Amino acid sequence: MYRFLLRPRWIGLALAVAVMVAVFVQLAQWQLHRLDDRRAVNAVIAGNTAARPRPVDAVLAPGRPVPPAREWLQVTARGRYDRAHEILVRYRHLEGEPGFNVLTPLVTDAGTAVLINRGWVPGTGSTGAPTPPAPPAGEVAVVGRLRPSEAGRPDLSIPSDGQVRFISAERIAPSLPYPVDGGYLELVEQRPAQQGDRPYPLPRPELSEGPHLAYAIQWYLFAVIAVGGLGFLAFDEAHAGRFRQRLRSTDRRPPPGRRAPKAPPRARTSAGPHS
Repeated sequence: MYRFLLRPRWIGLALAVAVMVAVFVQLAQWQLHRLDDRRAVNAVIAGNTAARPRPVDAVLAPGRPVPPAREWLQVTARGRYDRAHEILVRYRHLEGEPGFNVLTPLVTDAGTAVLINRGWVPGTGSTGAPTPPAPPAGEVAVVGRLRPSEAGRPDLSIPSDGQVRFISAERIAPSLPYPVDGGYLELVEQRPAQQGDRPYPLPRPELSEGPHLAYAIQWYLFAVIAVGGLGFLAFDEAHAGRFRQRLRSTDRRPPPGRRAPKAPPRARTSAGPHS
């Protein structure tokens, strides 16, 4: 009954479906791998944000990058803000609004500095940069979330007119008159507190798994549909295409409740008066 499957047309169709299924399964597994990676990141975030804050000199050092396992760790530091070397980080958004992040060096008693992302300020709506509120004067104690330097174009990480596109402690350090720790801190709290509500504090990292599981299920469903479609076509072919014939006959029927149009009436020929 199914000998027709050995015909070249059916063999080609089966191979095409096999390739499609292999691609769909690979895409589903890729999404599951991304889900595993996201869950691993979430575990690091949850563990580090819940851990007891550690002193900055126990975690950071000049020229030393931030290990991935320490990202989001809460760090304490004490020193004085150097507003003269403050940097604005452009193209930053908060709740969909464009603006800038305010990056201010905090110089410690040891003579080194750690970059503090003090928060977000809105743009001015023009080509000029906003003037962020001044940080607290005198000695300040801060708690911040540890972040690694951002990857980006090197020329956009070097301060120009007091601005950068990407935060890179390694590329910002040469423009400052003191050694700078690797990475930077997102400000969580400080004493004394900032006067006013700006810069707005940055939100906590979101613990979301994203749509990866839904996408994986979707690709697996596509694979099942491909195999099921091939099986249905083979079954219908083995039974003389009855289902396809039934579909064709159904398509020709008028919709329910609607009659087929009547044939136009035949024209009547009237006889002349002398016929």
